[in-house]
Amino acid sequence: MTLVDPPKYEWEAATAQEAQTSLEAVTNLIDAHLKTLVPGDPFIKNDTRRNTPIKLRISLDLGPVIQAITESRQLNEQFQAGDDENPGADYDRTWQAP
Repeated sequence: MTLVDPPKYEWEAATAQEAQTSLEAVTNLIDAHLKTLVPGDPFIKNDTRRNTPIKLRISLDLGPVIQAITESRQLNEQFQAGDDENPGADYDRTWQAP
C-alpha cells in the first residue's frame, strides 16, 4: 500500500463568528477522518480520540477584541462620570417608579 502525503489545512478568520465556524470545521474534519478508523461504527470512541496522533497548531490574536473592550469601557466610564465632552452627560440616569 502506498501512503499518500496527507493534506494540510489552514484557516484564517477575521471575526469571532468566522473563528467559531473554522473551529467547527476543524472538529468535523477530525471526526470524519477518525470515523474511517472504525468503519461501520456510528460513534467515535473516546479511546480512539485519545490514542490517535494528530498535529494541531492554533494561533489566536485577541488584540482587536481587547482594544474594543478597552474603548467600550472608556466610553462607559465617560458617560457615567458625566463628562462634558459626552452629549448625554446631563441626562438623568435615575430611574423612578411611575
